[in-house]
Amino acid sequence: MGKNIFIVTLCLVLSKIALAQPAVDGFMKGKGNLDLVGGINFDTFSKYHAFNGLVPVGRSTTSASIFAAAGITNWLDAQVNLPYVMTASNWSNLQDVSLFLKARLLNKSLNRGTFSTLISGGFSTPISDYPTQGLNAIGQQATAVDARLIMQYFANSGWFGMLQGGITSRSNPTPTSAPVAAKIGKAAENYYFDIYYDFQNTEGGADYLDGTNPAFTSLGVSYHKLGGTFYKPFSSGKMGLAFGAYAVLAGRNVGQSFGGSAAFIYKMKYLKNE
Repeated sequence: MGKNIFIVTLCLVLSKIALAQPAVDGFMKGKGNLDLVGGINFDTFSKYHAFNGLVPVGRSTTSASIFAAAGITNWLDAQVNLPYVMTASNWSNLQDVSLFLKARLLNKSLNRGTFSTLISGGFSTPISDYPTQGLNAIGQQATAVDARLIMQYFANSGWFGMLQGGITSRSNPTPTSAPVAAKIGKAAENYYFDIYYDFQNTEGGADYLDGTNPAFTSLGVSYHKLGGTFYKPFSSGKMGLAFGAYAVLAGRNVGQSFGGSAAFIYKMKYLKNE
């Protein structure tokens, strides 16, 4: 079995409100391959990064998602994600559906590995009238367009390093942000793991407790996040379980949260003759 069957995109099918993994990774599915994923995530915080520093505001959120990633060709992938978010106050609803396309521009073989350059484009939009204010907020009700450049080195030993960056433009009044992420890990014959750093910077927008009582939809959200993922395949690589953990280290208009996730992955061929 090739190592590629263990690469799952591993954004871990989680909602934006949970601040999970970066939306895309540096691996391609391969033509005719399809991953179907069901996942759950738990996120909690007791302090919030407001205009005047950390304030004692907290909540817990659970989210469940259905995620699919498919190899359209050997150089083009598509993925779709639909999260369902539940707050501790028992408010729950579908959040934002997202669709991403990812294309490989360069795949150069080197002496000890392969260097790849990819681009991705994504679109997300709310599909329910979920709340945006207070502790029941599920999101910002913003439609977003996301574009990223991804560079990755994958060694013959299975070790890899990835770096990506781009821009996410959102509908008014939610401000535009710039995401950056780095990841290192290993895809071995019978396991996968990674450690990642995820950063989002937003210029402009309002701030919580800045004295203007702004709508949450206008808040500018920034964060520094550190996390990791472990994936174990079974049943000849057709199925597997993934587990993740992360913590928000600093930010703006975001909870100083930590969380965990679990996902079940089923891998199949949707083109039987491939």
